[in-house]
Amino acid sequence: MTELAAVVLAHTDPVHLKRLIASLEDVPIFLHCDAKTPGPVVQQMVQGLPSRVTLCERLPTSRASWSLVEAELNGLRHSLKASSARHIVVLSGTDYPLVPMQELIEQLASWDGQSYFRNVSMPFPMWNTPTYQDGGLWRVQHRFINIRGRAWLWRDIPLHLPGKRRIPAELELRASSQWKIYARDHVELLLRLVDARPDLVRFWRSTHAPEESFAASMLGSRAILGSLAMPPCLALAWYIVWAGASSHPRWLSSADFDCLAEARWAPPIGAAEAVGAPGLQIRPHRKLFARKFSTAVDTEVLDRIDADLRQ
Repeated sequence: MTELAAVVLAHTDPVHLKRLIASLEDVPIFLHCDAKTPGPVVQQMVQGLPSRVTLCERLPTSRASWSLVEAELNGLRHSLKASSARHIVVLSGTDYPLVPMQELIEQLASWDGQSYFRNVSMPFPMWNTPTYQDGGLWRVQHRFINIRGRAWLWRDIPLHLPGKRRIPAELELRASSQWKIYARDHVELLLRLVDARPDLVRFWRSTHAPEESFAASMLGSRAILGSLAMPPCLALAWYIVWAGASSHPRWLSSADFDCLAEARWAPPIGAAEAVGAPGLQIRPHRKLFARKFSTAVDTEVLDRIDADLRQ
């Protein structure tokens, strides 16, 4: 199968990771195991993996920091070299597909040449916080402190230098997600930009949560890419439940199964409807993946997904 490849960023739960890899059937996988994960856990993660799994260089990552972008970019480079996939999905090690692989491949056929991940212009109202009511612009207007690509936090608060800075004029800022389904052409464009524009990479390294805005902003900037720039997209391929005001999605369990089933059986959506659509919302549509799951929380929900949704 060359239609799809997967970059998987994992840091915990070897049992679920193995189940995720098995669910992706014969898809080539490029696996990043966090360098901060204890050695015995990593050994469980990688032991007995099928030959279609390529282990990427291990990097230490931390949330809301450039280190996550670096791990993603490294996996994307491997995927281009070692596969001919038309689409490359970036997954967490705690994700799981809601549809069989053949159905996923068939749905992505209507997205040929287009990336399937929600990205919209900033300011983005959902990124307002009690402190900053600017649609997430604070994430890039301040110079956040990081050490070797990892954010410096104090009591779980990201620290930045005083005052605001100038945003590069050629950037068109986009709000997005860390989890994406890229078109191969967009991966190639993004990696060329990373190599050709170290000045923009330096800017993004000191932003907050660049894993949620870097790729979409770089690919969506017409002053940089002209007619090749990626248009906005309103489709979201993941089912995720955010826990109130928390910055983390909550763990999914059997209590969520009915909602997962509704998301899986919703009508599919194609690029013609979702790419370049106005506004911030689009009709309910089929979700291809869900996050997040844990062996320690609930495995019965995965059994039901396999039996009732993926068969």
